[in-house]
Amino acid sequence: MKKWLFLGLVISLWMAMPGCKDDGGYSLNDYWVSTATIEKEGTGPILIVTDNGDRLFPSATAVPRFEYHIGQRVWVSYTILGDGDGDIDHFVKVNDMVEILTKGIFQLTPEKEDSIGNDPVRIRDYWFTDNFLTIRFTYGGGATIHFINLVSDVNNPLNDDGLPVLQFRHNRNNDPYNYRMHGTVSFNLSSLKDDEASSVDFVLKVTGFDGDAPFEEILTYEYGE
Repeated sequence: MKKWLFLGLVISLWMAMPGCKDDGGYSLNDYWVSTATIEKEGTGPILIVTDNGDRLFPSATAVPRFEYHIGQRVWVSYTILGDGDGDIDHFVKVNDMVEILTKGIFQLTPEKEDSIGNDPVRIRDYWFTDNFLTIRFTYGGGATIHFINLVSDVNNPLNDDGLPVLQFRHNRNNDPYNYRMHGTVSFNLSSLKDDEASSVDFVLKVTGFDGDAPFEEILTYEYGE
């Protein structure tokens, strides 16, 4: 329950939090909330790289038992202890950390159609970070676990213009719409890369609620130097 409460808190505060400033006047009463990726360089300790590019060294943590892996996406709440040096922007204390569901692109076959589902969601925001497309969304539920996927239909992978079509799919598992729920998910788009190009356009399609405008947008995934 604590993790879900924290996740609700970070979503509500994320857009309101100020950016980090190297002014040297950091206070232990201040904290920042961001989405980030766990990284590691050489044999050194882990780094937390926020989506705005700040590289954070966790000098202290209030969540010592948090299980992480390299490349993991997280929501992180942190307090800046001081400015870093070299490749480190700041030394920080990690106040709390929540894993973000992270998946690749699912190849959808007719046999998997029912299990993947196509229940409505509402997209609140999305952005690219390195190889990840991160999406914030809302949905109805509150009683059971829901499943989220980004799928490519193996029988219809391209639209009439030759662009890959990716569908944001939601299976609510027959969960009644008791509450409006919030979610964040990151999808690894590496499988879309073409060695002959530095970016790829694709179509993102989402089934929305009745009364919502259809969501179908062309996005550009840039991965070149």
